[in-house]
Order: sequence, then C-alpha cells, then structure tokens
Amino acid sequence: MVRAARLLLELAVAKGGLVLTPAGALKRVDVWHVFDQTEWPGHDKATTLEMNKVINEDDAYGVLFTRIVLQAAGLLRKRSGVLKATKASKALLAPEAAPALLAEMFEAVFWKVNLQDFDRNPIEFWPQHHMGVILWSLSVAAHDWSSAGSLMESCTIMDTLDQVQRPDLPEYAMVSRVLRPLAWLGLLESRKQKRHSGRGFDEDFRNGPLFGQLLEFEVEMKGAEGARH
Repeated sequence: MVRAARLLLELAVAKGGLVLTPAGALKRVDVWHVFDQTEWPGHDKATTLEMNKVINEDDAYGVLFTRIVLQAAGLLRKRSGVLKATKASKALLAPEAAPALLAEMFEAVFWKVNLQDFDRNPIEFWPQHHMGVILWSLSVAAHDWSSAGSLMESCTIMDTLDQVQRPDLPEYAMVSRVLRPLAWLGLLESRKQKRHSGRGFDEDFRNGPLFGQLLEFEVEMKGAEGARH
C-alpha cells in the first residue's frame, strides 16, 4: 500500500492533480499506472485481468482503497473534481520519508476510515472500535502462522458483538477490516492454506518484521472493578 500511495502521490505532483471522472473515481490511465506496478495479498492480479477488459478503479480494489486512505490522511485533497497532492504529502515522497508515510497510512486506515464502507458486511464497525486491543493481542498471538478464525477468537472482544445474520460474518470482518489491511501495509505476512474442512478463509497470517518496528504498546491491566483492557 505504501508503494501504491507513493505512485499516486508522485502522479498527482507530476500532473498537477489527478482529474476524476464525473462519478468521482480515478481515470483508467491513472488506475492502471498503479495497478500494473503493485501486488495485493489476497487479490490475484491475473484473475482481475481475465475478468475485465479494462481496469476501472472499482476493479482495482487496492488502488481504490489507497486513494481513499490518502484522502482520509489529508495527503490528497479534492478540489473542483481534481485530487491535489498536499504540501505534507510532497514532503513524504523523499526516500527517507517512507517510514513516516507508512505511519500516516496506518493511522488513517484504522482511525480515520470506516472500513465497513468497503466490505458491505452488515456488522457495524466491529471490530474496528477496539483496534488498540486487537493490535496488542496480535503482537502476542500472531508470531506463528494462524488462521483468521483463531486470530479472531484470541484477539477480539467477541462479546461486544450483537446477534449476527450469519456465523461467518465476524471472521469475514476480521479479515477485511483487520488482517487484510495489515497485510497490505506490510505489518502481517499471509499465505494460502488449503482447509481440509472446507470452512473458513484459505489464508493464514503472522506478524512480519515491520509489526514490531512500527508499533509499541503501553498496557495497563486493571482489577475486576475497572476496565477490561
């Protein structure tokens, strides 16, 4: 995602802005510029190309996601149908500023964007409303390859969930709102894993080197009368 962000910001600077379509999306030529040079865990580029004669922004989910996150972070601003790179974003294009750009993207993904807008999952906002707890739990629980289901059970506060329409929706939310974005940011590693039961997502996750480099925690455990975390 950081590579995609840099490509979009560099393009916005070079062109003096990215002209949007009447529907508010990136133009195909700009989408392709980023799509062609990036890979997205969990999304197969070859399949996307087979299914679409042309690549619109809605077809390139990672590009769409990155563009919206850049806007939420205040690094791209829309003016009269054109996305302009802000002064802050231009400073982040220096090679040595890559860690700062990652930090800006990370904060925007989980605290400035409602990830429910992307997955159409009817579970409202869960588990995004306790991301701090989840991240600390992942730092402890995700050293080895683990399924999304097991990470959901060990790293989220399950009893904050109301009744759900389908039993697979919480795990789907864990993937689309936590594990997939973290993998795209480079904090988690992912691998395909065939399930013998045929149930659950066919992907395992574990912490990558960047996880510990980007995040540190101050944890205060309180007694039974205090907060749970």
